[in-house]
Amino acid sequence: MPFSRFTEYFMAVAKTGSLRKATEQQVISVSAVHRQIVLAEEQFGVPLFQRLPSGLKLTLAGELLYNDLLRWQKDFQQTCIRLDEI
Repeated sequence: MPFSRFTEYFMAVAKTGSLRKATEQQVISVSAVHRQIVLAEEQFGVPLFQRLPSGLKLTLAGELLYNDLLRWQKDFQQTCIRLDEI
């Protein structure tokens, strides 16, 4: 599935609530994932995660983005199925 690097990292962090756990799943460095998230927050102009002592929690903006990405992923899977049927 053609997800951007940021999308994959963002969704992994959102699911796990942890940069470390997400990076273990993605087999990449914590700094690379952190950099992608910070760049996206700068570009969007809003924080996507609350930084808490217990980990990371999605902000309202982060929840909106996460839900849109899930919807896009589902729509894209449907598109792939339809393309396979052609």
